[in-house]
Amino acid sequence: MITFDNFPSIYWLIGYVLAGIVILAAFLKKVPPSAFVALAILLLVYMRLPVIVLNRELNPDESQMLSHAITLSQDPVYWRSVDGTTIGPLDNYFLVIPRFFGFQIDYTSGRAMGLISSIMALLLLFFSLRNWFPGQFTRSMWLMPVLFLSFSQEADFVHYSSEQVPVLLLSAAIWLLSLTKENRPNLRTLFFLGLILGLVPFAKLQAVPLAAVVGLAAMWCCVTHFIKTRQLAPFLLLVSGTVSFPALVLIWASWNNVFTDFINFYILGNAIYAGGNEVSIIMQFLKILNLSNDFRAYTLLLGIPLIASFFLLVKHVIKKDKALFVPLLTVSLVLISIYAATKSGNAFVHYLNFCIIPWILFATNGIHTFGNKVVILPLLLLCWFLATDALEFVQGKQPNKYVSVGARTLYQSPVVKELKKFTRPGDYMTVWGWQCAYYVEAQLPQGTAENHSERCIYAHKMRDTYRQRYMKDLHRNRPAIILDAVGKNSFWVQDVKTQNIESYPELAQFVKNGYADMGTFDGTKLYVRKDRLSR
Repeated sequence: MITFDNFPSIYWLIGYVLAGIVILAAFLKKVPPSAFVALAILLLVYMRLPVIVLNRELNPDESQMLSHAITLSQDPVYWRSVDGTTIGPLDNYFLVIPRFFGFQIDYTSGRAMGLISSIMALLLLFFSLRNWFPGQFTRSMWLMPVLFLSFSQEADFVHYSSEQVPVLLLSAAIWLLSLTKENRPNLRTLFFLGLILGLVPFAKLQAVPLAAVVGLAAMWCCVTHFIKTRQLAPFLLLVSGTVSFPALVLIWASWNNVFTDFINFYILGNAIYAGGNEVSIIMQFLKILNLSNDFRAYTLLLGIPLIASFFLLVKHVIKKDKALFVPLLTVSLVLISIYAATKSGNAFVHYLNFCIIPWILFATNGIHTFGNKVVILPLLLLCWFLATDALEFVQGKQPNKYVSVGARTLYQSPVVKELKKFTRPGDYMTVWGWQCAYYVEAQLPQGTAENHSERCIYAHKMRDTYRQRYMKDLHRNRPAIILDAVGKNSFWVQDVKTQNIESYPELAQFVKNGYADMGTFDGTKLYVRKDRLSR
């Protein structure tokens, strides 16, 4: 079985050589596009192997979504069995796919699915660039996100994140938009463009502003066509495509008696989370940018083409040039991607995933005047990663951040090893606090829709609503295991005195009546349903 130690020198040497070949292929006209793209995707897959084979949590969101996927594979009705809070249902259903092929739902399968979504998004970006900016230089520009995602070892860009599926959907929408002609829009293309846009809110609400930009651009094409021809068909097909999936979701939610949950917990509940302040967008973005050395390098290298694109846009506006559609679209995507990355008010680096593709689209607008000289940009980005790796090696640090020796299989925490003595196939488990890794380690579905209890703990205007659902879920599923993870093992909620199970009297009484306290294991309390002790 393949594993990677802290300094896989031969592996890295091959990776950097392959990257050099890919950059050369971007420059050489004799290399066909299909061969160039295949080499680039091979590089991405090859360089992502260390993080894929490492079967350990890199970010709490990974465990949250994997836990949802494990649960959905047993009870597929979203908002009854699972509430992803800010994470949309499509992100979680996407992770169930490996189960259909006989694979375990774990960190390896999750990151493999994340890599697949990144590959598909990059391919769609390549096609979009070719449609809007025909020329050899687009290869070099496309290599920028490919190299970034291949060589960055920052966890926020390599773990399975809730931005990957919406970025894939947005890439598909942008590609379909690149196929749309203002003077002759294709009706089928517009319908599927609308359909894709209608999927975005159910991947992540945070991505909706970006989808709105693409939708407005498509609407402009329809309006332009209507002015010339008086034909409403393009507009009607776009709108019908956009509302199709949301309408199906509403019908499905009503049929499964979760419509109220959809409104309360996906719409109203997430409105609480959106605490960003438009006045502080720039400062918040700079704060996030400062947390990522790799994305900062990516942005700085794109600085010249981004500035060139801006001045080119100003020139088009002054001259009242008709060729404003793509420049205005791409600059709008850049601005709205910054808004999407900052609106929540949280400085999470993985939000920058929303910015990777808009950066390239807008930068490519102003780079065509440089011709094939733009090959220097991916070369400089590769040099950045090479210098970073070399510096860490010289400083005696661990160059490979994802050592998988002895970590190919799931780890089991002390409390998980103990609870395994009392569980059977089909059992549910509930974790009070925020430690979703326990669900993944135990491979047990969650007994409550929310697999972390942060919204049941912190004071806000909907806390009672969340608590009522929490107790209803416990009575319905009767989980065999309840864990109180509040403390050192919990993310965010760590104050044992004010946030543990005892702090919520109704829950404490439920546990006291039906569960036995089996002790504390490395800071996590284990409660086992009493009927399991009699066997």
